Amino acid sequence: MQKNKTIWLNGMMGLLLGGLVSWTACNKEPDRVLEPGDYTDTTSAVVKNPKVLFVIMDGARGQSVRDANAPNISALTDHAIFSWNSVTDTDIGDLTTWADLLTGVHKAKHSIEGNTMDNNNLNNFPVFFKRIKERAPGIHIAAYSSSDALGNNLTTGADVNKVFADNDEAATTAAVAGLAEDSAGLVMVQYNNVDASGKQYGYDLSIPQYRNAILQTDDYIGKLLNAIKARKTYAGENWMIVVVSNHGGAYTIPPTEDDHTILSDPKTNGFIIYSTPVYLPSFVDKPYTGNRYIGKGVHLYGTDANAVYATIDDVNRNYDLKDTRGMAIEMKIKVMPGANGDYTYSNTSVLSKRASLDPGVQGWAVVLNQKGWQLNVGQNAPGRTDNMIVNGADISDGNWHDIAAQFVYDTSAQTMHVRTFTDGKFNNDINITGYGNLNNAEPLRLGNLPYAGSYPAPDVYVTELKVWDSTATDQVISDYACETNMSATHPLRKQLTGYWSATDGQGPVLKDKSDNLSDFKLNGPYGWFNFNDLICPASPANISQLMPQPVDVSRQILDWLQVSADLRWNLDGKVWTTRYVSMNNN
Repeated sequence: MQKNKTIWLNGMMGLLLGGLVSWTACNKEPDRVLEPGDYTDTTSAVVKNPKVLFVIMDGARGQSVRDANAPNISALTDHAIFSWNSVTDTDIGDLTTWADLLTGVHKAKHSIEGNTMDNNNLNNFPVFFKRIKERAPGIHIAAYSSSDALGNNLTTGADVNKVFADNDEAATTAAVAGLAEDSAGLVMVQYNNVDASGKQYGYDLSIPQYRNAILQTDDYIGKLLNAIKARKTYAGENWMIVVVSNHGGAYTIPPTEDDHTILSDPKTNGFIIYSTPVYLPSFVDKPYTGNRYIGKGVHLYGTDANAVYATIDDVNRNYDLKDTRGMAIEMKIKVMPGANGDYTYSNTSVLSKRASLDPGVQGWAVVLNQKGWQLNVGQNAPGRTDNMIVNGADISDGNWHDIAAQFVYDTSAQTMHVRTFTDGKFNNDINITGYGNLNNAEPLRLGNLPYAGSYPAPDVYVTELKVWDSTATDQVISDYACETNMSATHPLRKQLTGYWSATDGQGPVLKDKSDNLSDFKLNGPYGWFNFNDLICPASPANISQLMPQPVDVSRQILDWLQVSADLRWNLDGKVWTTRYVSMNNN
């Protein structure tokens, strides 16, 4: 009987615990998980009192702090979630970026822009000190700000709020004294000297004054860390050390480091370290932004007598469409900024097999339009005087992209479709059946196509141009799109009717490496130029969301202090988690 009772009690406990876990999982906000892992718990674990040291280094570029190898900051990463590529607000005004850190929301909500508090929305999105005091009033908050503007405008809700007129050393001395007090719970220290050095001399580690400012601030951080370890109650405390920058600063980086996304902008390049002895190290690296493409190509640009372009007289009609076999066109293209400087074009031909882009003129052309590309098809069917447009995708970022268009004949339906792809990803499929024959005796032309319209000439580089008298599957296009030469394993290699790598590096022609041996003849004031850029870059849309941001910091601190965030606060930040060391080691 006793045995049955024990089994029943164990079963009930299992159900209750299972229900508790399920309820918790359903009610917990989604966190950013870096790496799943096993957690070790023991009954000998001692509950420690959570506390936070929160250090703000104004104007500290993440890349520069990383390369400085500052001893105290570097040591913090041994047990930390950290990134040297956190993304700050593009408005790098101090008040805006401080507000991001302290409210947990972006400027669209806190309404602090530039360096003014006018029209702020702190009543609805207050500094997180207020959230702590509402839910855990016993947590003592102290703020020591080198910049008076921070202490006088944003940290007034702290129990201790002191400002030091741009004196980082004085702020350190006061903070060390504050950390010695038993009441210390959340201690914030803000330093200004790195930003001041950047403004005066430049924001890069190669500049001695900027390097020295980083190392000096690291020394101050060392004094704060020593003050924490010297506390009489340290053994019973669980400290998280948070070190962040509010923004970076303007500096010209080498072109090879520029991926044309916000992750390469020195002004928004910050860093974030969440360090505590219970964390295993978790480095948040930049996401994939593309492979490096290095070579030497011809710059295609200009109009009329000044145009740089290339032609092949198609006497053998190699580039006509064979209705029952279809045709495929693929190229690598790097678009330069247009006349207005923002990569915007209007019906600009890059590669054509037609006399002009005028409606009703039969043939095809790859054109730039707005910030993307299109295949423009003109045919001579009765009653048809328009062009058929099949859109590709946006390629207006200064990187190399792979674009492809296929004329696909459906034997069973007896229809012809045009399908477009960018960087191996499918874009559009348009049925062009009934538009008539598009074949013609015009040259195959790479570059400016003159005609009666007033459309601008292209300003581009084109390489790896291929024409096939057959079509490929979507998977084949995806698999080979970002390769920077013609692979020997490509399934359509034998169906090539033209292959011009266009990276010959010298001479008056682009050599055809297919069996047809039809070289493009270069015209105009051409030249060969070195390039070193990314190819097939990741989409820049929301790429910053993949990295830690200043709005995450207050949320992370609230979580560590066991102050639960209310959904009604509408915070933009998120909590980053990682694996823990065994609690037996604490």
